[in-house]
Amino acid sequence: MHANFNGIRLRKVASLKTTMEPSGFKRTSFRVMDSPLPELEHVLHSGAPALLILSSGEIEGYIVQYSAELNFGYEITID
Repeated sequence: MHANFNGIRLRKVASLKTTMEPSGFKRTSFRVMDSPLPELEHVLHSGAPALLILSSGEIEGYIVQYSAELNFGYEITID
């Protein structure tokens, strides 16, 4: 699926998972298979604002975790 994250177009979002934490926070994790994406790496900082726009709606919060692997793309989690 396609998405837009903090103004960056993502062409290969392979998974999207939203869970409700016991503390009441909604946590969304997604994997991006495009790699490397220097413009994405520039905005990945813990605690940074996050806006994920999908065809089904928007998810807004803060980046709580991220990882980047050359062969597996990026995994980003926002609260």
